[in-house]
Amino acid sequence: MRTGGRGAAWAWGAVALAAVGAATMVAWRAAPGSGAGDYDPIGAVIGLLGLAVGAFSAWMSVRAARSQESLEDVAARLAGAVLDSERMARRRLLGEHDRPIDVRFVLERAPAHHAEGAGRRSRLTEVVEYYRGLSPQRMVITGAPGAGKTVLAVELILGLLEPPRRPGERVPVRISAASLDTELSGPKVMERWLSSHLTQVYRVRGAVAQAMVAARLVVPVIDGLDEMDAAAEPGYDSRAGRVLRAINAYQDVRGKGAVVLTCRTAQYQALQELLVWAQDAARVEIAPVDGRQARAFLDGRVDDVARWEPVLQAIRRAPGGPLAVGLSTPWRLTLAATVYEQRDPITGAFLRDPAKLTDARLDVPSAVRDHLLRLFIPAAVALHPPPGGADADRVHRWLAHLAGYLHTNTSSGRTLGGRALSGTDIVLHELWPLAGTRPRLLTAAFMVIVWILGGVATLTQFPSGSNSEQMVLASSLTLMALTTMWSDWRTIWPEPRRINLRRLQTRAGRRTLAAGLTGGLVCGIAIGLVFEIAIGRAAGLAIGRAAGLAIGRAAGLAIGLVMGLGAGLAAGFFKFEPVGVADPRDLVHADLISRLAFGIAIGIVCGIAFGLVTGIAIGVTGAPAIGLAAGRAAGLTAGLTTGLTTGLTAGLAVGLIGGVAGMRYVALLVCTRRWNTVWLPWRLGWLLHWASGVGLMRVAGIGYQFRHRELQDYLAAHPFPYHRQDQPVIGKAGHVPSD
Repeated sequence: MRTGGRGAAWAWGAVALAAVGAATMVAWRAAPGSGAGDYDPIGAVIGLLGLAVGAFSAWMSVRAARSQESLEDVAARLAGAVLDSERMARRRLLGEHDRPIDVRFVLERAPAHHAEGAGRRSRLTEVVEYYRGLSPQRMVITGAPGAGKTVLAVELILGLLEPPRRPGERVPVRISAASLDTELSGPKVMERWLSSHLTQVYRVRGAVAQAMVAARLVVPVIDGLDEMDAAAEPGYDSRAGRVLRAINAYQDVRGKGAVVLTCRTAQYQALQELLVWAQDAARVEIAPVDGRQARAFLDGRVDDVARWEPVLQAIRRAPGGPLAVGLSTPWRLTLAATVYEQRDPITGAFLRDPAKLTDARLDVPSAVRDHLLRLFIPAAVALHPPPGGADADRVHRWLAHLAGYLHTNTSSGRTLGGRALSGTDIVLHELWPLAGTRPRLLTAAFMVIVWILGGVATLTQFPSGSNSEQMVLASSLTLMALTTMWSDWRTIWPEPRRINLRRLQTRAGRRTLAAGLTGGLVCGIAIGLVFEIAIGRAAGLAIGRAAGLAIGRAAGLAIGLVMGLGAGLAAGFFKFEPVGVADPRDLVHADLISRLAFGIAIGIVCGIAFGLVTGIAIGVTGAPAIGLAAGRAAGLTAGLTTGLTTGLTAGLAVGLIGGVAGMRYVALLVCTRRWNTVWLPWRLGWLLHWASGVGLMRVAGIGYQFRHRELQDYLAAHPFPYHRQDQPVIGKAGHVPSD
């Protein structure tokens, strides 16, 4: 099955129509004595001929650039990209050690509609065989906070993708539940979620993603259903409830479609009591970690297990005590090992004694949790110092600002532009509401300033007596500035774009550009013939032919470049790249830099073409008075100067309009300086990337999430480091909502 799209061919056919139509109008109006009712049949015929050739060339450009890959080829590359991404996610979840706790899980019976082939119990190391034995292959993983639901899902994905991959085998793709747009309605909501995720995160072309989902070559692994709603018991019409209903409507060729879902036990049971659950699925519950598993984990993780004997003995003596319950999940055990295995970089001495976990003041499980979370950021910063030299207090405050914003979104149920603001995902180009409406105002104002400065620079190129021309240009620039400001303001959630010049390294990409340039030059010849007739009638046939062909070459080159790059837009030069994992930071960088570069380049090319066209026309018009050579020189000088100035201004403005997503991110950084209430670093993307590398955060699709919801809640409740809090953390379980 071939991949590709047709819609952009119509757009670039319209470009050819506008270009040739404009040239025809110029020829019509340039004819001597032309009036409102005059008509030049020769110019009109030539213009329509050029239109047909240009539209056909644009269409052939798109057809030539269509990818010849089969869906299976794309699925194979997608499997490799997912495998690399989940391997990195596993390393970040487990830290520097690659041994997860072999957690056990047991089957929990659903009210009705069970999956066949589900065993009563199994464990992490056998989860792949357990899942493959299900019919249909639908599985729900539940457990307490920190029980290891995400780790179990990641182990399942990696096991299913282990090479060699069999042709036709489905590719599991993990999706953050919080990123799903539950406002979508109508049929095939799950299919739309999946195709959108493949396009945004793995850079699969839209038509290809839809075809893969339709062929059921992708298995959705929806992670974190419990993170979609603020309420501890989500209702029937909650976001989580809508996702479950979409899962139940997701069909395969015969029966329910394959899916994997993770959720906290309390939230899933609350929905199940409302008779909303994943039908025809096996729900498994992860069991708490016991003392034997804790000892096995520490034996393989720590450098001196004897230091942990007081902790292990306390867990063995009181399996239901606060310490045993507080360390009954893989997340808490990993947290404890990270904090208490920190060593002095010079002497190698351990900085903390794990025996402090047996302190009598840690009398409730939540106190154990808060004690570990208080020390987590200092330990991470000490083990992996930030490149910028930021200390632990500063990192704590920065991350606390972000956690507080997410907490506000969740607790208040904030919506903007018909979309609920995420309470877990930090997507850079969608983070601007953190500073209110100021980033939108700042971006719109900056674009207006660009138009004004460009307009002033352009107006200075006109003679002082050209009042009518100056008024027309000033009015046009004012209209463009207001239009730009309005367009930016009304675009609440701009989509980032990117340029993929690596397409030029492929045969299809080079063929696309060559076809576009050829079609543009053909249109240019047609335009030149139109100008030849028009100018020939005004200035004589000999001069008209020379001027018309010169104008045709210049206009043909400009139109050829625009058509070639435009056909590239449809073929994949812009917005899409080869299948692979998108770095969350790349989206805003590519949107801002590449669109600005593209806009300025197109502005320069069109400015030069405009300068050549108008310069030659001015030179021919003034030739009888000052001579052809002098007229051409004067015309070219005036035309190129005005064309370049106008082209740069328009190109910069067009680039900014296209890069609104990146501009919003820059405006956010300006609005979160030290003198503001919310303070974030200039290199926010660097901070989040570093935090995900050291285990404080994790990459989730095109955004970031805190390593665990407990860490996010703790930072939201503690905006300053522990030594700056008014009250101590130990023994104060009320600071953070209990499990």
